[in-house]
Amino acid sequence: METITISTKNHETYSAVSNFFIDYYMTEANGEFVKVYLYLIRLLNSGRAVTVAEIADHFDSTEKDICRAIKYWIKQKALKLEYTSDKILTGITLLPLSPKASKSEPASILSMLGVDDDMENAASKDDNVEIAITEEETKTSKRTTYSDIGADTVSEKLEIVTIPKKKRYKPTFIAEKQEDEDFGNLLYQTETYFGKPLTQSDLSALLYIYEELKFSPELLEYLVEYCVSIGKKSCRYIEAVAIEWYKNGIITVEDAKIASKNYNSIYVSVLKQLGIPNRVPTPTETKYIDTWYNTFSFNKNIIIEACRRAILANPQAPTFSYVNGILENWHKQNVRTLSDIQKLDEQWAANKKKKAKGAVSTGNQFNNYQHSTNDSVVEEFESLFLKETNE
Repeated sequence: METITISTKNHETYSAVSNFFIDYYMTEANGEFVKVYLYLIRLLNSGRAVTVAEIADHFDSTEKDICRAIKYWIKQKALKLEYTSDKILTGITLLPLSPKASKSEPASILSMLGVDDDMENAASKDDNVEIAITEEETKTSKRTTYSDIGADTVSEKLEIVTIPKKKRYKPTFIAEKQEDEDFGNLLYQTETYFGKPLTQSDLSALLYIYEELKFSPELLEYLVEYCVSIGKKSCRYIEAVAIEWYKNGIITVEDAKIASKNYNSIYVSVLKQLGIPNRVPTPTETKYIDTWYNTFSFNKNIIIEACRRAILANPQAPTFSYVNGILENWHKQNVRTLSDIQKLDEQWAANKKKKAKGAVSTGNQFNNYQHSTNDSVVEEFESLFLKETNE
């Protein structure tokens, strides 16, 4: 085959790209990541300051995509972030590149989770962590994951899970963890999403998820992205969602995506069931649904059943407060499945029948009428209606 020579007649400026980048790094990288790296080289030569938002605008992309690319190149040791003494991001430094060796032995489980062996040992030392709550014997139980069962039935099959205790981290330990590559990158991303520096409370919340709930860097990154995408720029909210994911056995990004999709569908399903389609829920309605799904940990089927009963009681104007009353009652009675609801109905019917037999018969045809199981539903609705109107 004949050889060819590459030349140019253009009289324009150029950016120097390392041959190591072309030979080793570029071949394994996502094309979008490569474009971001090349643009950083261009900005290096220009010598001007820039924001993540401006880079995103240049590519007609999102800040999240740019952050993901930067994180990738940091992991490849092609970039590093520069901070001030008070941990404020000030710049990105392009590092010298070197030829990559042949593929090594498979990484350990700690490294795959983004935790260095030395860092893991350091995190377990007593002089780095203060226990905020008195230690006590805790129960252990196996968690069922979304990979094992369907998302709609996951809440019905979960065993009791003990949530790891919150810990109060010493400033020295927090500072040490900020130097951890994966955790440091996550902090940078979160600050970018929030548009402000993280507080000590924010750092403690993210550390709790990372250290105690053992979220992988990828899962924690997706968690932050998900919460920001629904308008929740709060580490307290992120921590609350993380605990729910932990209780529900969510251990991979794929599990989280299934849960998020199911969670978002709850809003649509509830509005549709109550005859309010084609609009987003109000903040008050969202708060109700969040309580049912996150605090009470009811699955979609149970929530829809409560909506159905609210409609049966008041077909013209079923209310969220009415549905909330039903679900509060079921929560107090430890309802976890639809069969639990059926048992409550049957128990109510049996008690009703027992009381009827103990009462003195008047011979009235109405009093001799045997009520159906659905009478429990009607009485429950009447009770909730009186409670609602008296509030």
